[in-house]
Amino acid sequence: MTKAKAAKNSVVLRVEDLSKSFGPTRAVVDVSLDFRAGEIHGLIGENGSGKSTLMSMVAGIHTRDKGRMFKDNQAYDPVSPAHANEQGVSMVVQELGLIDDLTVTENIFLGKTDRFSSRGVMNLGKMRAAAEKAFADWGIAQVPLDVFAKSLTVEEKKLVELVRALSSNPDVLILDEITAAFSHNNRTVLYELLAKLKAQGKLILFVSHNLSEILSLCDRITVLKDGEKVTTLDAEGATEDELKRLMVGREVKETYFYTPAKLDKAEPVLKVDGITLDGVLRNVSFELRRGEVLGLGGLSDSGIHELGKVLFGLTKPDQGQIIFAETGERIDSLRKAIDTGIAYVPKDRDTEALMVRATIEDNLVLPSTDSFVGRLGFMSPRKRKAFAQEQLRVFEIKASGIRQAVNQLSGGNRQKVSLASWLSRPNKILILDSPTRGVDVGITANIYKLIAEVKGQGIGIILISDELPELIGCSDRILIMKNGEVAKIFERAEGFSEHRIVQVMI
Repeated sequence: MTKAKAAKNSVVLRVEDLSKSFGPTRAVVDVSLDFRAGEIHGLIGENGSGKSTLMSMVAGIHTRDKGRMFKDNQAYDPVSPAHANEQGVSMVVQELGLIDDLTVTENIFLGKTDRFSSRGVMNLGKMRAAAEKAFADWGIAQVPLDVFAKSLTVEEKKLVELVRALSSNPDVLILDEITAAFSHNNRTVLYELLAKLKAQGKLILFVSHNLSEILSLCDRITVLKDGEKVTTLDAEGATEDELKRLMVGREVKETYFYTPAKLDKAEPVLKVDGITLDGVLRNVSFELRRGEVLGLGGLSDSGIHELGKVLFGLTKPDQGQIIFAETGERIDSLRKAIDTGIAYVPKDRDTEALMVRATIEDNLVLPSTDSFVGRLGFMSPRKRKAFAQEQLRVFEIKASGIRQAVNQLSGGNRQKVSLASWLSRPNKILILDSPTRGVDVGITANIYKLIAEVKGQGIGIILISDELPELIGCSDRILIMKNGEVAKIFERAEGFSEHRIVQVMI
């Protein structure tokens, strides 16, 4: 992708001394930046560094406590996302931003339905046709338009949010961790789209924890730490190690803490036989062995994320069975999966993993509730509190305390709560779906180290991921799915090749 050339003197957006606090937490502190037309400007930093809050002020989601903003050299003061949209600024937020009980079409044109109304009567056919055209115009794979948003996958929801943001043809597009939800094929589509928008002179503000992606896509990169601007630098000539050092304040080595598993002697811990789910999975069979990491990869329609739900008993298959090998017991329900010692960290943390309006403590203790009950059958508040505080410390969750509500946390810190709640239990099998989604480099390394430690305890791990480097770095074997079927299982002994794996995927 070519870098922007004639952008130096074309400042389309400027922020001066922006600050925002949430209670005692200073989320953004006196940040001043300029952004240029025809550039992709990356924003990076650890979880809680202020990236999302800063972009939310630009998009009219949060009001600033102090500071000024200018767009096209005019004062810019959005009071809502709709107001920002009217002035040419659209944002795809990090967390899921659709209304579950509205259809895809209704979500795309939420707040903009007047154009489809005549004399108080809504022309739903016209609105649906416009939604269909929007997907086609931007070259984005269309999702079902007449279904409720709650029935979509995380990836489909993000595609809808992207189309919604583009539907007003904004000149400033903010994307907050969007690729963390995408598989290989949809990332490729997005990258091509961003190149077109950039060529049209649009400004793209791109937030991501994927430093390789940041370096390949962006013209300039701004680093934030503890709500403050560290520096802005040109992407050309920068390195991942340099960015990590600026973000964290110390050297961060790229490592997956991989240790070989002795699979030739390992007994199966889980047997999956002929799992079929109408239109999604077809005759899926494999074994998970003790002390191995089995990676699951594939494109957006491969079925890897749906398979995770089936294995944990959240979705009942039409055919096939899942057997806990130690006892021969069939796993056919959520209750049985939990009782057997299976833990599951889902990709969609806000909907499926967390009670976002409850406290951190309530979320952390939920999967382990039985362990806090005394001989008389009463819950011990002291044990609960001590447990929650220990997980807050171990997982380095940035919060004011265990009584803080989860919806007040950054996306990465929410993911840490989701992980901590399950990984702190005594487990026999771990199913991890995108465990490092939206998580910074420091805690990502901690998660990889934890996976290695758990593996060393003889626990079988299924790692579902859209990140090929993650699968290659962590896995003993990689199972690639295509169109709901097992396409190939790669053995580490053969040597993992990213090129070969992608060829099987597509």
